[in-house]
Amino acid sequence: MNKITFLIFLMVFSISASSQFLSSKPDNYAVEAKNYIDFIPIAPIQIKAKVISATSNNEIKTQTTLEMSLDKQSVLNFIPNESMETTIQRFNADQTVSYLYSGRSVNKGTYRLIIDYNKYIIQSVEGVSDDDCVGYAKIGVGLRIIANINALKSNIDISSLVAIGKAASEGAISGSVGYEILGVESKEITAIIPINSEITSTINQVFLQAIGVVKGKIYDTDTRLYPQVIAIKHTGCDVKTITENLIGQYSTTD
Repeated sequence: MNKITFLIFLMVFSISASSQFLSSKPDNYAVEAKNYIDFIPIAPIQIKAKVISATSNNEIKTQTTLEMSLDKQSVLNFIPNESMETTIQRFNADQTVSYLYSGRSVNKGTYRLIIDYNKYIIQSVEGVSDDDCVGYAKIGVGLRIIANINALKSNIDISSLVAIGKAASEGAISGSVGYEILGVESKEITAIIPINSEITSTINQVFLQAIGVVKGKIYDTDTRLYPQVIAIKHTGCDVKTITENLIGQYSTTD
């Protein structure tokens, strides 16, 4: 009983300490990629290795994601989770990239706001050599919006699409916005999703409409789904190492 009480105390203390640490930081607090503890969006990587999923006939089957794409229910069984997540990157003068835990009150500079709507699964990425690097890969499909932002003033809010739309209307930022369809093949989506454009005050409305289209078409019988690696997370090792391990694990054919 004493052990259980101690573990509960330790968990509560750790969560409290983390919360106090982040709350004590300014709104535009940023860290290097090696210290960023959340998932980092990456360009989609095709999975050539075989994965396990339940088919529409309730059979457990080992297959490639290309084979899986022929059975819609098999893909949906493989990616049961759903989320919408925001990532904010800051591009520094020394050509490095930092990650912000909040986009409020940022200074002049160049930023990127990435918003992902995904259906996904998370799988572990093991080291392929003696590096002992363990990380996680987010495998899924969905919609990604990428807003490249040039902050013309300090103390502005770029934490959301609503915020950057407002900032653009006030002349506080300039930039462009683009969309990426991740692993969803549909003629209707291709016809409806807008092309790259400037950031405007209506950006949030356009994004919500796009999400509605993608969410509906994911379950459409004529839509093909191809799960891909769309984000990575490291647990102490550098991003380069976990990426190399990821490619080694998923890009080779079994």
